[in-house]
Amino acid sequence: MTAETSRAVPNGNGDGPELIRVVPRAVLSAEETVEEAVARRLAFFADQMVDEAAMLAASTFPISPEALIAKTKGILATNNAANDPSRLAADFHFVAPVVGPLPKEKFLEAFASFKLEDAFPDAKFNYHSFRVDPFEPNRVWYDSRFVGTHTGLLAGRIKATNILVKSPPQACSMLFNEAGECTQLTVGYVMDKQIGNNGGLGGVFGILYAIGSPLPFPEGRPWRASFRYAFLLQAGEVFTKMQGFMKRFRSSA
Repeated sequence: MTAETSRAVPNGNGDGPELIRVVPRAVLSAEETVEEAVARRLAFFADQMVDEAAMLAASTFPISPEALIAKTKGILATNNAANDPSRLAADFHFVAPVVGPLPKEKFLEAFASFKLEDAFPDAKFNYHSFRVDPFEPNRVWYDSRFVGTHTGLLAGRIKATNILVKSPPQACSMLFNEAGECTQLTVGYVMDKQIGNNGGLGGVFGILYAIGSPLPFPEGRPWRASFRYAFLLQAGEVFTKMQGFMKRFRSSA
């Protein structure tokens, strides 16, 4: 059994220690000591992991992270500001993976016409993980996992299917100006296409696909490899197998 060495060291984020476990025989090179391995790990933390707290503390944006998160939740509570458009700046834009940028009036018109709450009375957006971006201290990121049963009329024309929609986790964000107005809303950026029954699609596109009414263009349907991409993948596998065969042939010759 291989011996292990453990020690507590800073984790690179400035919020406490992390226990680093080093297995000398399995992890270390013949010339590397445990101390050198720990130093290498610490150097990686310092070089590749940002100090979020320090970056946010150095921000000159006049609204605090806590206040920005509260504003974000307030907009969500007013139906993405459809019930209180004053929360959106005059130069507001909505941006999704395929749709947008849409200006304020077009966004409000499109959002109101969809009537998601009528189609999914039991909808749960499951918003979570609100955080301010240390690189853009006026942006709040948050995640969602929509779940709802299609028991009502959707967009004024799609009848109830009673299908339970389970969306994949999606990244969303809001940008704010110094007056505290939202200048941009981004939604629908899927984080793991394997989760849910939306075909890996985010936002409205995924919901429509899940209830059997996908939009009639490629962007409204699950991703499929193009012929060229599929051919290159297959050719790569064949080449790799040929390389392995030639290596075994030379070693046996």
